[in-house]
Amino acid sequence: MKKNVALIFFSLIFSALLIYFFVFTWVSVAQKYKDKNNFTNLENLNFHINLSNKVHHLRGHNWPHHKREMFWKKEDYLFTVFSEFNEDKDNYLIQGDSWAEYIVFKDLINKSLQNIVKKKGIGLINSGTSSYSPSPMKIQFKILEEKYDFKPDYLISIIDQTDIGDELCRYKHNIIEKENGTVSHIKREFNTGAVMDTSKYYTFSKIVLENKRFINFHITNYYFLKTLNEIKIRISYIKKLGFQDSKSYQCRFQEIQKYFYSLNEKDKNYFKKRTQEYFDFLNSKKYLKKVFVVTFPHEKHLTGEYKVNVSKIINELDFHSKIVHINFNDIIQKNQFQKDNIYEFNDPASHLNEEAHALYIKKIFEIIEEKKN
Repeated sequence: MKKNVALIFFSLIFSALLIYFFVFTWVSVAQKYKDKNNFTNLENLNFHINLSNKVHHLRGHNWPHHKREMFWKKEDYLFTVFSEFNEDKDNYLIQGDSWAEYIVFKDLINKSLQNIVKKKGIGLINSGTSSYSPSPMKIQFKILEEKYDFKPDYLISIIDQTDIGDELCRYKHNIIEKENGTVSHIKREFNTGAVMDTSKYYTFSKIVLENKRFINFHITNYYFLKTLNEIKIRISYIKKLGFQDSKSYQCRFQEIQKYFYSLNEKDKNYFKKRTQEYFDFLNSKKYLKKVFVVTFPHEKHLTGEYKVNVSKIINELDFHSKIVHINFNDIIQKNQFQKDNIYEFNDPASHLNEEAHALYIKKIFEIIEEKKN
């Protein structure tokens, strides 16, 4: 009996060492840790980690590789200055998700906004970040105000249809609340395998940039740690939701998309609560003259396939006197903006193509000119 136990024990030890050896060899040969998403210096890395611990994530992970040289200073992960703020001109801040972030690195849209800024002689900063929704936008605004003293006269807040799913799937379980129930900060992902989990690139970058000895050894250990943590999380969700929904915590697009078909009252009220909190926070800023909340339908809203529309939910909230809703659902229905051939081909998230996006930005500023006073 003792011999059998000893044999099993040493067999397990040998198997573990063999697995470790194979992973170590793979790491050494493939060198996957030399990733295009890694950070190029410790200053940018630490900046990204510190702020992600407050607002869940920053920019960068979805940028085309040939555009990443634009991240030449750490602030580029948080905002882009199109024209410096100045007391002698109207100053605008743009917040939002990828609909705002794309303006930075898509050439035609960027050029269109540059022309508007130059023509109007305004100050403009764009802090759009993929998958942001009202909760992270609130925290981001606070960071921009307190850390950089940005105090815009006007805010363009782009609230996308996907913000509903982002609030419910991506942020709800990561939000740390104050005593009064409002958002204090939003924890980042820690080796969960979720869509916005950048832990791997933080670890790779830190190991490489700190010139640690035995890099392959450190990377191999990390892969085991990461895998064990992801397995642990997956098992907890299997117990909670069953095998079929056990990957829902990763918040891939199909998890975000499901809220377009059906939204129960509890989830709707939660989204309204967080969005109203964001509006109330903005209303408290005396220097803000107007807040322009922009919503736009996805392609399947126009065909009638999607039943839940964020524009209608926004209209149920208290806007305060300084908040103006630029509702492109109504604008399209009135034939004041085109609806054909405006979306990226085969894009489930219904981003506008560059030509339509440039017209969209132009239309927003035309409406602002009418309503800002």
